Amino acid sequence: MRRSEQVGVLSMAAIVTGIVMLVAGLMIGASSGGRQMLRQVLPEGFAEAWLGPESGFELQAEVLDRLEDTYYKEFDAASLADDAIRGMLEGLDDPYTAYFDPQEYAQLLEHTEGTYSGVGMVVELLNDLPTVVSTFKESPAQEAGIQAGDIIVMVNGESIQGLDLDQVVARIKGEAGSTVDMELYRSPASYLTGGVQEEAPGELPADGETIVLSMVRQEIVTPVLESQMLEAEGVRVAYIDFYTFSEGSGQRLREAVRQAIEEQGAQAIILDLRSNGGGLVDESVAVTGVFVEKGAVVTTTHGLHSPQDVLKATGGGYEDVALYVLVGQFTASASEIVSAALQDHDRATIVGSTTFGKGLVQSLRQLSNGGAVKITSAVYLTPSGADINGKGVVPDVEAPDDPDTPEVDETLDRALELIGAGR
Repeated sequence: MRRSEQVGVLSMAAIVTGIVMLVAGLMIGASSGGRQMLRQVLPEGFAEAWLGPESGFELQAEVLDRLEDTYYKEFDAASLADDAIRGMLEGLDDPYTAYFDPQEYAQLLEHTEGTYSGVGMVVELLNDLPTVVSTFKESPAQEAGIQAGDIIVMVNGESIQGLDLDQVVARIKGEAGSTVDMELYRSPASYLTGGVQEEAPGELPADGETIVLSMVRQEIVTPVLESQMLEAEGVRVAYIDFYTFSEGSGQRLREAVRQAIEEQGAQAIILDLRSNGGGLVDESVAVTGVFVEKGAVVTTTHGLHSPQDVLKATGGGYEDVALYVLVGQFTASASEIVSAALQDHDRATIVGSTTFGKGLVQSLRQLSNGGAVKITSAVYLTPSGADINGKGVVPDVEAPDDPDTPEVDETLDRALELIGAGR
C-alpha cells in the first residue's frame, strides 16, 4: 500500500514471515509437481529448509498427495491454498492480520486512492461485527436507507462470518453498474452508545430486525472533508468534518484551515473525527502538523521486528487558533493518533466519548501470486508514551451524541458551548 498504515519498513524477518505464509498455502494447493516447482522459485538454501522433513510443511504436502490419490471428486487447489493461509493467520488471534487474494488486494488499494466502485459507506468492527458507521451523501447506501449501526450479515448470499473487515468491504465493492445484495441486522439505537457490550464478541444484539437490500454500485469519490462557518456567542467557528486519511488529505485540511482563518475570520476550529476510521499514518502526521509547529512529536512505534521510531509534525502549524476535536467510538487508528497527539501537547480540547482503541501498525506485504498479507508489526505510542490499543483516547470533556435524538448533535453543541464560554 506504498505508505499504508505503516511506519518504516519491515525487517527481513517480517518479509520471511510473509513468504512462509505463502509457502504454506502453496503446499496445500500444489499439484503433484508442486514441491519441485517451489524448489525452483524459492531462494537458494530456503527450499530444503522449508520443504524437507523438518520443515513442518511436509505433512501438508502428504495430505495433498492423499487427496490427489483418493478424493472422490475434483477440488479447487487454489481455494485450498487460500484457506490454508487464512487458517494459519487465524491462529494468531489478531483480527488485523489477514490475507488478501489478488482481487481483494486490488480492491483494498483503492481505499487509499480516494475513489472506488461500491455503495458509499464507512464500515468498522464493533464487538467483532462489521458495522456501518456512516454513509456518504447521495450514495447508493444512503439512498437505500442504510443507517449507522446496521450490521452486515451477508453479501450476495454468502455469510461474511469470520472474514477480516477489509475482506468484507472488498466483497461489497465491485464493478460500477453491477448489483450487490446485502442482508443487514438493524440493532437498537442503544447499541451505538458505546461502553461495554453485553453480547459476546460476534453475537448480534437482541431486539433487532433483519433487512435485505439490493443496490447498484457506482463510482464513489471518497470525500476528504466538508466545512462550514458557525457562530458561538459571537465567536466565528469553522466546523470541519474530516472523513478520511487518504493520500493528500492533510494538505486539503491545511488549505481548509487557511481559508477559514485568513479569508473567513475564524476564531476557533472544530475538527470532527467521530466517524473517521483512519488511513495513512503519514497523513496523520500531516494533519497534526496543521495545528502543531515543526519538531513536535506525533507518535512513536515499536515492535519485535521494527525499531522504535519517532514521527514529527512537519511545521507551519496554526497554533494560535482555539481548537476543539470531536471524537467517538468510531474514531480509530490515524484519527486516534491525531487526537492523542493534540491532547498530549495541550493543543486541543477533546470532546465526545472514548475512541475505538486501535493503536496498531499494519504492514502490507505483496505476495508473488498478486495477493498480499497485512501483518500487525508494531504498536503506536502517544507522545507521552501511552499505549491506547484496546483502551482508546479518553476525551477531556465527556459529551456523547445520543443516537435516539438524530435531530440533535449533543457533541457538537457541547463544543460550541465551550467556545461560547471561552473555555
